[in-house]
Amino acid sequence: MSENYQKWIENNRDFLIEISDKIWEFAETGFQEFKSSKLLADTLEDYDFKVFRGVAEMPTAFYATYGNGKPVIAILGEYDALPGLSQVAEPIRNPIIQDAPGHGCGHNLLGVGSLGAVIAVKQALDDGIANGTIRYYGCPAEEIFNAKGYMVKHGLFEDVDISLTWHPSFLNMINLMSTLAMNSVVFRFHGQTAHAAADPQNGRSALDAVELMDIGANYLREHIIPDARLHYVITNGGKAPNIVPDEAEVWYFVRAPERHQVDHLYERLIKIGKGAELMTETQMEIDFLSASYNTKFNSVVQEVVYLNLKKVGPPNFKSKEKQFAKELSKTLSENSIEGYLRFVPSEYMDLAKAVLSQPLNKIIVPPIGEGAVEPGSTDVADVSWVTPLAEFNTACEVIGSPGHSWQNVATGGMEIGHKGMLAAARVLALSALDFMRNPDLVEKAWRQFEKDHQDKKYSFPFPKDQKPLFNKLKEVNYMLE
Repeated sequence: MSENYQKWIENNRDFLIEISDKIWEFAETGFQEFKSSKLLADTLEDYDFKVFRGVAEMPTAFYATYGNGKPVIAILGEYDALPGLSQVAEPIRNPIIQDAPGHGCGHNLLGVGSLGAVIAVKQALDDGIANGTIRYYGCPAEEIFNAKGYMVKHGLFEDVDISLTWHPSFLNMINLMSTLAMNSVVFRFHGQTAHAAADPQNGRSALDAVELMDIGANYLREHIIPDARLHYVITNGGKAPNIVPDEAEVWYFVRAPERHQVDHLYERLIKIGKGAELMTETQMEIDFLSASYNTKFNSVVQEVVYLNLKKVGPPNFKSKEKQFAKELSKTLSENSIEGYLRFVPSEYMDLAKAVLSQPLNKIIVPPIGEGAVEPGSTDVADVSWVTPLAEFNTACEVIGSPGHSWQNVATGGMEIGHKGMLAAARVLALSALDFMRNPDLVEKAWRQFEKDHQDKKYSFPFPKDQKPLFNKLKEVNYMLE
């Protein structure tokens, strides 16, 4: 990197950490991130980015753009927190406010790491070192909704050439594994209330319908592909045993490795719901909350990002951070890393066990996991179906720390998370500039993209004309507490 923009991130580390810590303190859940999104957008405006707020019908979504012409490089940012994970930056469980939200997925770091990267690239554009357009995409509610898919639907990625993103983790590595496509859907049944002892014959139990649907779904499990997942929770089962419930609802996640597999499984689940509706003489209502694709990373973009990840190197943790990590590790289960080993090829097993035996990751992990599927879902996937995209991780957490945990909140509010965030910002900036200064790389990435997607094209995964169900999603945030 050239002097001016190479040093911008390090020279402004305290500024970036201050913003990250403010968002960590705000800890706003999905679609409630008004202070967090405003802080990020205002900061970009202060650096002469043109900011578009409230985009794609979402009040806390925005994008910011700087520069002119091609290529257009998108860097994605997130900033939503999770319910019930409030935690001080200490290695013992100690909520700041009992049951309040906390950044258990490190999105305070994610959003600000990406912010630092786009401002550093802006410095390079001002210095005439590169040409093109750099964009920051402020993506809300990643934990509960496919905001990025809505941004795609509204055409916000139509002119984007390359997309880059990252995510806090306990490893420094390029992300090769796909994610599960998914639907998040609430099935609500309406029946007829009655006294359960005095006149049960006049009741039509909505709870019966929910339970019969769940029984049908559980029988369906025998006849679906092994990698698919059906999981549910009854979110309303009635008020009291002596009242036939006239309303009940069940919330389902339908997941599978490919989008078309989710669509097929979801159709079968609806048929089961209709069967429960007929058996109980109730009426079924569907609240379709969210849906996303499986991730399809671009190998050309991945290679560029991986080379820059090696160039930047792992965060340099000092004795204070190591001691913090050692203490925090004592709160983890003894088998906290076992599940990760199943993704490791045999030739890397010794290395993996050595890395995972330490409280903090000290190396860049070699690329592993290609062809495997992570047991989770993300709306980053939808962007990967419309632009060449790569994602990587930096160590912001303690080895083995579970996702969506108070342990991650703790490290995200102190130097372990800060150092991982700053390393990520440098990797993103270097990678964006590589594409800006090498048009052949952009063309190569798109040739690979067309090859990867020649038989499968993106189609918005929500029902036609679906609008974000903000009120229902707010309830989901509450229910997750």
